[in-house]
Amino acid sequence: MSEEKLLLEDIRIIDAASFIAGPAAATIMSDYGAEVIKIEPPIVGDSLRWLISRSKMPEGPENYCWQLTSRNKKSLSLNLKKKEANKILIDLVKTADVFITNMPFPIRERLNITAEDIMPLNERLIYASMSGYGEVGPDANRTAYDSLAWWARTGLMDFVRPSSVSPPAWSTPGMGDHPTATALFSAIMTALYRREKTGKGTEVSTSLMANGAWSNGCFIQGALMDVEFADRTSPPPKHPFGDIYSTLDGREVALAMVDATKEWPKLAEAFNRGDWLIQEEFIGEGLVNNQEELRRELSEEFKKRNTEEVNESLRGSGVTYGFIGRITDCLNDDQFLETETLVPMKHERMPGLYTINSPFRIKDEEKKQPYRAPELGEHSKEILSSLGMDEDKINKLKENGVIEF
Repeated sequence: MSEEKLLLEDIRIIDAASFIAGPAAATIMSDYGAEVIKIEPPIVGDSLRWLISRSKMPEGPENYCWQLTSRNKKSLSLNLKKKEANKILIDLVKTADVFITNMPFPIRERLNITAEDIMPLNERLIYASMSGYGEVGPDANRTAYDSLAWWARTGLMDFVRPSSVSPPAWSTPGMGDHPTATALFSAIMTALYRREKTGKGTEVSTSLMANGAWSNGCFIQGALMDVEFADRTSPPPKHPFGDIYSTLDGREVALAMVDATKEWPKLAEAFNRGDWLIQEEFIGEGLVNNQEELRRELSEEFKKRNTEEVNESLRGSGVTYGFIGRITDCLNDDQFLETETLVPMKHERMPGLYTINSPFRIKDEEKKQPYRAPELGEHSKEILSSLGMDEDKINKLKENGVIEF
């Protein structure tokens, strides 16, 4: 890695958020060198530390959700219900560039961390607000997770099921949080650019609901334009060029041949089935009228080949296809590794660990090697010492339940 400073090395972020959508915006900034001070309550810490056990998710040697979202960060365990803690937070805010929170608005008011409380302390500060349903409106004060505000509220949950009578499926953990965090990151960086021009900080915000609507934007826009969507009481039929097929080794591969006039000959050639192109039933309208026969032919060809052989046949063919991946595939997937979608993570207790990279690169700007997530209050003494507190004062704060380390 270059010895030059990282792009955001001079940026200090106060991460006073919980779970994923707010904190993950700070994670992205930490990848580019920003210092992130994670505020957590004593004893229990951030709620994300307990997501796996409370949600009955598969457990492992470490909390994988916490390691992903809290890598690179410093943990300051601070009881914001205490006046002394609020004074510490004020001192930190005066030194910070960004303050992130996703706490419900009533809680922000009780803890004195609303934008009105925080922004007057530092005229250059970016106050980044994450919410479930937005800053105003009848649902503004409701608590929310991405499974509800991003996934369920915006029609995504309804439309991904095979039919309207099929059971709804829940989203995977963080499925809406991570793209929403990227939106918040974008808002923060835009505000920092504005600060370069004006010298002034500002408030930025986004919500899980807004990002869910953006994710489901094509269909929502259709509804806004009075499009009549087909009845979905039965799964819609799929053309063989947009279907899923099984391979010899029990994997599944999907075709997405939107431009069939160009890709059909390429598929036939890739499978050494030039005879398809001269069969009357597979020429012109025959591709529409004889779909089941075509589906059987394609199914038989895929079943003759294992995953490697399908890739050998199709990868360079120009046919649009993709395997249905499993999470256990990623570490052995050359595409994940060569694109640095997965990168090594330094963790003393888990040598050889990889993590998921933030999802973009800037040419000639390095990222730091990810470092494990902190223990609760691991950096409390370091951070308070940097504010000029001596050891006796720090120990007294711990005795009074203001901090933890």
